[in-house]
Amino acid sequence: MAEPRLVSLGRAVPAQRFTQREVYAHNPWEDTPLMDRLFLASPVQSRAMVVPPSFYDQPRTLTETNAAWLDGALSLGGTALTEALARSPYRPGDVDVIGVTTVTGYATPGLDLLLAKAHELPRTLQRVHFNCIGCHAAIPLLRTVADHVARRPGAVGLALAVEVCSACFAPRPEPQNLVAVSLFADGAACAVVSTEGSGPAIVDFQSVFDLDHIDALGFDLHTTGFAIVLDPAIPDLVARAVTDAVDVLLERNGHTREDVAAWCLHPGGSRILDAAQTALSLSDEQMQPSRRVLRGFGNMSSPSVLFVLSEVLASQQLREGAPIVCAAFGPGLGVETVLLRAGAPRVTGDSSIA
Repeated sequence: MAEPRLVSLGRAVPAQRFTQREVYAHNPWEDTPLMDRLFLASPVQSRAMVVPPSFYDQPRTLTETNAAWLDGALSLGGTALTEALARSPYRPGDVDVIGVTTVTGYATPGLDLLLAKAHELPRTLQRVHFNCIGCHAAIPLLRTVADHVARRPGAVGLALAVEVCSACFAPRPEPQNLVAVSLFADGAACAVVSTEGSGPAIVDFQSVFDLDHIDALGFDLHTTGFAIVLDPAIPDLVARAVTDAVDVLLERNGHTREDVAAWCLHPGGSRILDAAQTALSLSDEQMQPSRRVLRGFGNMSSPSVLFVLSEVLASQQLREGAPIVCAAFGPGLGVETVLLRAGAPRVTGDSSIA
């Protein structure tokens, strides 16, 4: 089979940005030391959100929540898709397959077809839609699209991750919900994949699931919307799983951790990044792209790891063929990883922030 390449990346975030203090001012709960710590001592400095904090001041129905998600997902997803194609040699009519992932809302027909119609993708389009996966979904989606184009040399694929986490925030006082409201944000990232071009080669993937702790992270669906499940033990569980996944991936491809030129870890939160850094024996410098995304964007769920990859490709001079490892963590409890070899992609920043 031909080798798939990541030809370009497009990113998008909402135009509305809020500091942690601005979000905190609209919280419906009593001020406590925990609230102060989560919002005012957070490593997240600001976040972009489709739904403004004032939305949380009053009750809303699941219908209203999902409508906010759909409006935001179509806007952000369309912008990221357009940016990615604009940075590639391809146009909408060239696309052979589109893969879309989201966990923050629901639509039938899915976002893939809604976006295909809005952006004039071909009627003969192949499609993949991932739901109910979560923060690590962009990597298996990239694998599926890469496998498709590898079997059809010259074909063009899109892998799009889009989340509107702000539409899911719930006025619930449980500590795990407070953590979510202080951390998550909105965004979209789209990768153009083909066997042609000079971007990074997409080499291999590895997954590891801690099925003994499958209920440590996820969403529960209630009549008023989503309620997040966040076990305090997640950072320790992720640390154990990420080393297993990374070491198997690298060994199978003739590498060790010392060979890796750049690391792109999902910025799930500062404790998760701390745990993964320690487990993988990474330096502060190696962690900078992930921490930079966390600081400026928060945790956007599935697009986040592609934002980190975009930061790396735009800011680091990597020799051609240098190994890059991306790792994302999510419900399952799972770790998804991908090995790339550096090339020269066209990479764009998001459409709202210089």
